[in-house]
Amino acid sequence: MKTILFVEDDANIVEIFRESLLREGHEVLIAKDGIAAMKALHQAKPDLIILDLVMPKFNGVDVLKFIRTNPALKQAKVVIFSNVARVADIALEAEKIGADAFLPKLTSTPEQLISVVRTVLATVTPAENA
Repeated sequence: MKTILFVEDDANIVEIFRESLLREGHEVLIAKDGIAAMKALHQAKPDLIILDLVMPKFNGVDVLKFIRTNPALKQAKVVIFSNVARVADIALEAEKIGADAFLPKLTSTPEQLISVVRTVLATVTPAENA
């Protein structure tokens, strides 16, 4: 079982996709904004973070910068799950900072998210093998 932090401010989106992640056997923690995400990251070291880019109280890029500059978290996998067409510049910045995958929120199904989660979790970076 892997621990996933799902950072999303839309309760309906959370409920739809959370259920699929739970059925896959993952523990799912929820954060509704960037500040809640950073607090959750201090308490739990998730294996994967599903991160919206547009949200209140620090956007997803701010949270991703926090993850990638924190030695205890920087190896965590991050899937950007957002409406990237609306926020292309932010998405590009997130890619430069080190997101592991992107998935457009509005057009994705729970099955597509599960597929991306499986792929990203199966990827091991060289530092993780050391």
